[in-house]
Amino acid sequence: MKLTTRQVYIVGRNTLQNSLLSKLIQSGCAAQSSIISIVAAKQVEGDALLLVDVSGMDDEQVSTCLHACHEDGLPRTVALLQAHQDHPLQHLMMFPCLRGLFYETSTEEEFIRGINALLNGEHWLPRRWLGAYLESTRLSYTVPWASDSTALLTTKEQKVLSLLAEGLSNTAIAERMHISQHTVKTHLHNLFRKIGVNSRVNAVRWALANLGPERVS
Repeated sequence: MKLTTRQVYIVGRNTLQNSLLSKLIQSGCAAQSSIISIVAAKQVEGDALLLVDVSGMDDEQVSTCLHACHEDGLPRTVALLQAHQDHPLQHLMMFPCLRGLFYETSTEEEFIRGINALLNGEHWLPRRWLGAYLESTRLSYTVPWASDSTALLTTKEQKVLSLLAEGLSNTAIAERMHISQHTVKTHLHNLFRKIGVNSRVNAVRWALANLGPERVS
């Protein structure tokens, strides 16, 4: 969906780097730009682009930020900013709000092109991410519905899946299983990959089809 307001928020600290990027957005993309905190980002309800500065963050912190941007269900367009080339972030494509990513090595030209693409309703993601997503989507038509698919999952992954089917959040699953939220996310990532789905909704559908209602209730 095209963002009609052309409003961009950089979510992170008010550093010199972010300040320069904000000015670059205003001059190169004809858009309004400002720097806000993650708390303020959760209050953004309108037609805007959120650029989450992930420099210095680990995988769990990035996931937490995306959860914060998505937890109330409001439609937001989010892109990750200043990502490290080797940071394993591909599994974050499970978040519907995530539509773009900019590496710390991105050039000014790439950055401006990417921001304009996102403002015009397009995606700006690495080709290898999109390729992997396409493959997992194709696999979902075969692997997830095989009768012996449950053998792919460990006992803990099956437990996480059954709790997910009950509608529990990651926090609630962690409390129920007495494990950390990071471990829950790891189990979800692994089971999503094994059964060939890319969202919580599709994972629940798979559970109902393969485990049966009596085993997921």
